[in-house]
Amino acid sequence: MRVSESTLDYKEVNYLALDENEKEMMEHVSSMKKNGTIKKIIVLINSANPLQVDFLKENDYDVDACLWIGDVGISGIDAVGEILAGIVTPSGRLVDTYCYNNFSAPSMANFTPIVYEGYTEGIIPDNAKSYMTYQEGIYVGYKYYETRYEDYVTGNGNAGDYAYQDTVAYPFGYGLSYTDFVYSDMAVTYSQETDQFEVSVTVTNAGDTYSGKETVQIYVQSPYTEYDKANGVEKSSVALCGFGKTDVLEPGASETLTIYVDRREFASYDAYGAGTYILDDGDYYLTAAKNAHNAVNNILAARDFTAENTDGRMDDAGDKALTYQWTNDKFDTETYAVSENGTAITNQLSDSDINLSEDLDGAQVTYLSRNDWEGTFPTEPLKLALTEKLTAKLQDVQYDPADYEPVDMPTLNAKNGLKLYDMIGLDYEDPKWEALLDQMSFDEMVSLIGDSFHWTMPVKSIEAPATRDENGPQGLTASLFKAGDNEGKSSLTATAFTSEDVMAATFNMELMYEIGKVIGNNCLAADIACLYGPGNNIHRTPYGGRNFEYYSEDAFLSGEMSKEEIRAMADKGIFVVMKHFALNDCEQDRIGLGVWLNEQAAREIYLKAFQAPVEESEAGLMIAYTRWGAIWSGGNRGLMNHILREEWGKKGLIITDNVLTTYVNGVDGMMAGGISTYDAMLPHVTNQLPKYEKDPVIVTAMRNACHQNLYSIANSAGMNGVGPETKVKIKDIAIVTSFRTGAIAFSVLFLWSLALWIGKKRDFKQTEAYKKYQDYKAKHAGK
Repeated sequence: MRVSESTLDYKEVNYLALDENEKEMMEHVSSMKKNGTIKKIIVLINSANPLQVDFLKENDYDVDACLWIGDVGISGIDAVGEILAGIVTPSGRLVDTYCYNNFSAPSMANFTPIVYEGYTEGIIPDNAKSYMTYQEGIYVGYKYYETRYEDYVTGNGNAGDYAYQDTVAYPFGYGLSYTDFVYSDMAVTYSQETDQFEVSVTVTNAGDTYSGKETVQIYVQSPYTEYDKANGVEKSSVALCGFGKTDVLEPGASETLTIYVDRREFASYDAYGAGTYILDDGDYYLTAAKNAHNAVNNILAARDFTAENTDGRMDDAGDKALTYQWTNDKFDTETYAVSENGTAITNQLSDSDINLSEDLDGAQVTYLSRNDWEGTFPTEPLKLALTEKLTAKLQDVQYDPADYEPVDMPTLNAKNGLKLYDMIGLDYEDPKWEALLDQMSFDEMVSLIGDSFHWTMPVKSIEAPATRDENGPQGLTASLFKAGDNEGKSSLTATAFTSEDVMAATFNMELMYEIGKVIGNNCLAADIACLYGPGNNIHRTPYGGRNFEYYSEDAFLSGEMSKEEIRAMADKGIFVVMKHFALNDCEQDRIGLGVWLNEQAAREIYLKAFQAPVEESEAGLMIAYTRWGAIWSGGNRGLMNHILREEWGKKGLIITDNVLTTYVNGVDGMMAGGISTYDAMLPHVTNQLPKYEKDPVIVTAMRNACHQNLYSIANSAGMNGVGPETKVKIKDIAIVTSFRTGAIAFSVLFLWSLALWIGKKRDFKQTEAYKKYQDYKAKHAGK
């Protein structure tokens, strides 16, 4: 089993390639096959991180088959046995590109954090000293490999002598079966009413022995225009925009799949020109394909490219019958300049783009561009220096009362006779909420906002119950340890699912809904109202330390799969906070790491995975420690308020990651308009907020945060068993008591140990050995 640990120096130890022990083992196994001791060699890749599979390129060890199985969960290994025995026909597809050389990805030049030039201890907080630049822009995973391949084939973009087949072992979406499937009769219609393309394709099991399922992937190609080149808009050769899966097909049987594609998927974000989403004029292509590389070749075929007229650069014929061309006659900066709920979409993240930031004294970066692959490919980390403005923005707390207009102090401690029970089912904007919020005390607001370490605190004034919250990207992790009931124990049992990439590899949204139902039932059985998971960050590189907790290198697939899992949990009353929003793509220095990137990459790659679950499944979010440039994610108003709350329309609870540092602070998080509560093991926030009790701007923000929290709780399983006459009794949760007891015990033990150490040190100073050491030190001083 291989697990990534991104704090290792991958340049010294490529821990996703075979090490010497593994190579020796493979040599022994290969020799056993040669001498007849064994008949076949089957390699199982038991890893959520894509291994470097260079050992398969020349098949040095005479491997007969290789099966990626990921992290298999509680019983997935049984399914592996059934697949190997031919009882089950595999139908999964890769969610990451597998390479012969993992370092070939353009992101690898900027994968380990580096320290700002000019940093000295004390000038900024220690956790603010390092940063990373996403110089590859949108070209992550297949969006790099397939795009450069197309430009190499067509002779565009200074692609150089790009050897795709020597680099990519298995493309995104690749997967084998024990049978063969043939696609035919692709048909596409566009509905102006729904702004969707309806894509139908017939799938036939062309084999004569095995039954099986087939995954059909729909990709879009957008035109890469002169406007794009002039304004820094990048376009990948293809982008996944839809998918479907057949039922089990017997040999000779067929099924026609219908897949819907939103035309919004055709749009690109234009950060430097229109400052919003655009739809270029030109020809767009849709194709039904077996994987991303197959998709590119289908579209190349539709554009009349062949191996013959490209001097052999095109490596497969493709099938133009599985493509559809749609032409947009007019350059469009308006249709997708508003979100689904009608909010204007404009640049919100310029502070994290080196080329637009006002904090870097004019520093510039060249992002990777398909207009000049050779000339813009990153080769080493970009060096950035601390400036006066950057230093100021990297300090822990950014709130300044002078930046805000005066407001009246909100009403507190009113006696309006309302209970949270009365709010069940009411709209977020219902005026009754104001009367309810008037009843809360300042101390209750501090508790509800600042003390949410795997729970939300009760609020007596409105008879709001406490809720239990738990971690669970792959099922409830609370089942692995004792915590929860009055005895400090737990009888909780839960299903341990596979790593999220294995879930995504099913390309089966119905199955994801069923997974969500199981996790939701586990939550209900354990009286858990809020789940910390799933994880929706991107596999930016193969070396991400939490790739097992995230779905894919592709944002569309991540969003579509997770939204069904979340929808199922929400249907059972569980409110879900996806993590870690956003840019938590490297574990090294994750507490405080500054990430610099452009807004096109941010919106199309790193935020997109979260967008569909928020807009369509009402998911909540856990906010990452990451800084966007200099600004902590939770304190970034453009991200938290405009994009998340306004563009995406998010109402309800949003929580931080565990508050282990003081820059994840109460006032900045609330003033940015997004965070409503803090997953706080330590009392940083509950100690900070009382300092602002007389500040009506902060108290108003606290009131708004409480509204968000209570709205989620009122419409969740946290209200199960609560009635109109329920009274809340304030008492410590067993795990809180245990934690506090442990903290006290640790403090006592520490003081006792310190006393012993001081005593022993004092005794040691009386020994002859210590006196001789002091004499020696005095004689040699200054030498």
